[in-house]
Order: sequence, then C-alpha cells, then structure tokens
Amino acid sequence: MYATAVADPGGLLTAAGIVEGLRHDVTEYVALDAATLLLAEFLVVLHEGRPARAAADYAELQRLVREWFPVRALAMDSVLRAPAETADVDTWAALELAELLGIPLVTKHAEIGSRKIPVLHS
Repeated sequence: MYATAVADPGGLLTAAGIVEGLRHDVTEYVALDAATLLLAEFLVVLHEGRPARAAADYAELQRLVREWFPVRALAMDSVLRAPAETADVDTWAALELAELLGIPLVTKHAEIGSRKIPVLHS
C-alpha cells in the first residue's frame, strides 16, 4: 500500500475505474494540472453524445486527486527526457514529478521505468 502516488492520465482513468486495468492500493493521488485537458478531451470522446456522463466522470477524477501540480516547472526537462518518437510527454512529466517528490508513479505505459521510484503499471 502506498500513501500517495503521482498518476498520469492513464493511471488516473484506471484508478477511477473509468478504463480497465490494474488498480493499485494507493490512498491518494497527485497529478499534473496539464492532465486535466487530456482527461476532459478523452472523456468527451469516450462518452460521445453523453456530455452529462463525461462531466460526471471528470468530477470523479477531480475528487480522486488531492493536489494538482503546475506542469510549467517540469515542461522543458520532460520534453528533453522523453524519447523523440513518443507522443506521451505528459507521462514523462508525471515521472519527473514522481521522482522529484520521491513517490511512486501510476501509469498505463509499460515502457516507463525509473531507478529512483517504483513505477506501478495499471
């Protein structure tokens, strides 16, 4: 069991039970504020034609996260660290935050790993 973990968008969607995946025993989550736009966009597409359902799931994600951290301090380091072929810079930024805080990262991206913190794949 972990008291706190950073979650990227996929990790949050899994933790909330919105998408399938392994749910970890984490008491509370923190995340980057930039994830909110990706999450909102995903939910609108997922619940096409049902905006009330998308809004309800978005509200659940808001309740799940204890604190939203601004991404601007990690933006350049994250982009430089991410492999050139990746489109998931948000996950690399979440990894940067988790390593900075010294807490686990929850992600759906199996290729993400760290020598500094546990990475919990969902």
